[in-house]
Amino acid sequence: MTAATVAPSTDRSSIAPGLRALVGNVAGYSAVRAAQALDRLSGRLGDTVRDVGEAAEDTIQDVVDDHGAAADAVTGGVSAALQDKNPVWGALKEVWAGTRTSTKVLVITALVLALLLGPVVLVLLLLALLVTLIVLAVRHSRG
Repeated sequence: MTAATVAPSTDRSSIAPGLRALVGNVAGYSAVRAAQALDRLSGRLGDTVRDVGEAAEDTIQDVVDDHGAAADAVTGGVSAALQDKNPVWGALKEVWAGTRTSTKVLVITALVLALLLGPVVLVLLLLALLVTLIVLAVRHSRG
């Protein structure tokens, strides 16, 4: 054997294509492995989210089964929030839907009376203020 056959070649041009191919293969393999890992992770995450959602649904259903006004408000608020609506209005609507008819009649009657008697009360308060001012003016002029 001669020294030329034993010594490694110093010609870099013959190594470069092989190294490029090796780097390309490593990058491709790494990309495939990363995609597989992401698929597994997203599957596990999806299962976890599904389990949490089912547990929350069961809990909410247990609260709904109690049929209380607070339970109605909570379910209405949560339902509205999940639909990107105002949870306060959702809670109020659900509570209103769950009240008895006699309670609804009493609430509506109280609101109508408040609207009708509100101006009367305001006039009476202004009249009382006017009388008070007259009395104070008379006392001040005597003193």
